[in-house]
Amino acid sequence: MAKRKSKLKEQMAFLYPLSLIKEKRLSKKDVKRIKNNISANMAIVRLGTSVLLYLFTLAMMLAMGIETGWNQVDKYGLESVAAQIVSMFGTLSTIIISIPSIFTKNNKVSAVLNRIAGYTLFVGIAGQMLLGIYADAAQGFTTQATSLSASIIFIALLMLIQPSFWFDALFLDISTTAAVMFITFYCSSLFGMKGVQYYLAIAIAYPLCCYLVVTLMFYAEGQHYKEVLENERLTNKAYYDSLTQCKNRHALTSYLKENTKRWEHKENVNLLIIMFDIDNFKLYNDQFSHLGGDYCLKSIAEAVRRAFPSPSLDFFRYGGEEFLLFFELNDPNDAPKYLEQTREAIKGLMLEAPKGAPKEMVTISVGGLLLKNIHGFSFEQELRLVDSYLYTAKANGKDISCFNGDLIGR
Repeated sequence: MAKRKSKLKEQMAFLYPLSLIKEKRLSKKDVKRIKNNISANMAIVRLGTSVLLYLFTLAMMLAMGIETGWNQVDKYGLESVAAQIVSMFGTLSTIIISIPSIFTKNNKVSAVLNRIAGYTLFVGIAGQMLLGIYADAAQGFTTQATSLSASIIFIALLMLIQPSFWFDALFLDISTTAAVMFITFYCSSLFGMKGVQYYLAIAIAYPLCCYLVVTLMFYAEGQHYKEVLENERLTNKAYYDSLTQCKNRHALTSYLKENTKRWEHKENVNLLIIMFDIDNFKLYNDQFSHLGGDYCLKSIAEAVRRAFPSPSLDFFRYGGEEFLLFFELNDPNDAPKYLEQTREAIKGLMLEAPKGAPKEMVTISVGGLLLKNIHGFSFEQELRLVDSYLYTAKANGKDISCFNGDLIGR
């Protein structure tokens, strides 16, 4: 029985998208992105709807004009003609606002325009329907008193469940609509409004349809987004070191494969390769345990990312405590500065060094190799060179840098 309920709840999740957040399938940030995507999709749907309504209203006005010899007011009444004009104005305004909202690249501007377009279409349809109620009264289909009562409830319903409110449907349940429908039909029977009940039904059906469309889109978009997140998670697992969140050896192979040809065919390339190693890391592990060693590795990785705050930093964990950095420099004279900036970033952490280490704080030794105008790039060969510079730094007291064979930062 419990399994059946769970399965039913999952199948009906699109009616209550908040459940996706409660069950922690999606974060609030994810939901915001999904809503932005839905907003963009709704703009296209709204534009298409507005175009169809505009053409339909225009065709009706032309048919009425031809039938009456362009004396529609005399035959159908001022309210009926005004209803068509309001509809045309609302739909045309929505079309004009929706087009830039679709093509703008600014999400905030697009969101504002979408909201305005939603209100404009809502006002146009509401105005047409309201004038339609009075047009029916003028033609004798209902009484003025009935029309007035109907229009009051009609406006109240539309203001209560307007599309812009339903558009933010994450915090609504379908039972809200059921309650409103019950109240509406109770009021309509109480006031005896048999001739205008279909207007009240439209006042409910219009936002209800908006709700169902949006929630279905949210559910579909949410499922797609979950797949994207899962693919990203699998990619991260394959290409990133789980402890330090640096790229791993597998990612390094892909990186070199993607960039080697570009480096070889590009003029004036200044490729800086930095390899650094944590000094006395075995002593650190022995004294502070492997958990302490993990903390040290994570802290050092974070310090490097803070020192070089680039979203596309080419930063790899090459071995246990060995890391690789790649930089494409505009000025080759900046290369030594990058080595020292890396070394100083780790010293700035002020991590306590293990007993037996020559320094009080954890340090690193750095090796750096600058390549210019690359031809016939061989990573194995370049790695041996930068590795030899790193061990030159270690052999000369550690906590220093060796750039292209020369010691710096003593």
